[in-house]
Amino acid sequence: MVEHTFALPELEAEWNAWYGGNLQVLLSVPGIGSAQRFRVAETSPPRYMAMYTVAGPEVFESDAYRNAGGGGANSMRFRPAYRVWVRNLFAGIETAPEVQPAQRLLALDAPDGPRTLAGITLAWGQAIALHRTTPWRGLAVVSAQTARAVTAQAGLTVYAPHGPRLSA
Repeated sequence: MVEHTFALPELEAEWNAWYGGNLQVLLSVPGIGSAQRFRVAETSPPRYMAMYTVAGPEVFESDAYRNAGGGGANSMRFRPAYRVWVRNLFAGIETAPEVQPAQRLLALDAPDGPRTLAGITLAWGQAIALHRTTPWRGLAVVSAQTARAVTAQAGLTVYAPHGPRLSA
């Protein structure tokens, strides 16, 4: 998962267009199976996340990944706009879930391990590589209506899809 806070509105449309194309480039890398982007509603500056299905941490060490501009090499033009740029690789969630336009992705960060969320079943992953900004993250795909009813709590982020799930 790659999380961004993007703080230059004059470049945001161009960055979003570039990012859509960059997903296609990264999907050509052996070991990257899917990609989908998300946005947190009503945040300023805007918060985005890209979620990938990745075979394992060795993908990030591969020549194919480096040659495709992975790790941020292709996004240097937009770096001045990044207020947050965080990458985490989680083990335990084998395939990144697909989130449809009428659905939301709930992401719950938990420093002390998996926990429950108001009767919603979460798939839990443990951070194993890259920045490791949270030890554990739980994911659930729910309807937009259910997402609105979930009580705000520390570590919970609600993401709306910012494009379809793409597959390699």
